[in-house]
Amino acid sequence: MIPDTRRATVEPYSSSLVMTKKKCNWDADILPASPTKCFQESPVLPRICIAPARAMYVGPGLQLAPHSNAAATIAIALKESFSLRTFKPPSGWSEWRSCMSALIPSETLHHIKSDGPLAFLYLDPVTDRQHPLTQEALDQGRAQLLQMDPKFGIHDAFGAFDIQPQRARDARIQRVVLEIEKRPAAFGRLAEAAELACLSPSRFRARFQVAVGLPFRRYRMWRRMAIVMRAVAQGQSLTTAAIESGFSSSAHLSSAFKGMFGLSASEVIAMGVALDISEDRVEALGSIQVQKK
Repeated sequence: MIPDTRRATVEPYSSSLVMTKKKCNWDADILPASPTKCFQESPVLPRICIAPARAMYVGPGLQLAPHSNAAATIAIALKESFSLRTFKPPSGWSEWRSCMSALIPSETLHHIKSDGPLAFLYLDPVTDRQHPLTQEALDQGRAQLLQMDPKFGIHDAFGAFDIQPQRARDARIQRVVLEIEKRPAAFGRLAEAAELACLSPSRFRARFQVAVGLPFRRYRMWRRMAIVMRAVAQGQSLTTAAIESGFSSSAHLSSAFKGMFGLSASEVIAMGVALDISEDRVEALGSIQVQKK
């Protein structure tokens, strides 16, 4: 069940935080922050922020189906803990464990249950791969995030965990990554991307996997998801955004989106989620220095 998002006041953060409901109304605006307010003193309304190959969700815990994301994900409890289990063949599902923060590796089938608000930080597979995060670092990042203005941006959130973009190591792969941003419906065949990188298809496939940590088609799918959200934020319908981003149909998008995030794109939109693209500067990807090999 999606938690009540009506206005409420909350005592300052502590390990035994309890929400106390006061006089509530249905105003959907986030309360303005004062210098003495921490994040948890404002209601958590659903929003998605997109910033090139990074993304962030902040909002109520959802009844997500098991899913596997192309990007490594930091899950953060904004109030009470969430439950997490992961699937690893051949042993199968792990035991449920209670978490306040967790790093979920890319391409890891997992299942999250939460009755409280959460934040998910989706890392850029190209520039954020070199950030090993210990549980101590995750806990420290969470504590810092909880003290921020409730309208914190995606770059502020990543900064709380001290995640700064690293240099892309392969100029040829970076060229393809940038072109996906410009032409999301392109590269229907891997050979087209390999040609842009001046590599044979087999060499490109192997080199892309090493540089990004994902197969090319899986990374392309991840980027197309964000591009769909960007288009919807600019007023396009899901169907139009899906076709223009390279999906064969809205049904194709719905199936792929649910497999990656645990619910369909239409379900996300139906939540009344706010889509924030104010920090989405595609040109920033081109400013990252690359090292030629």
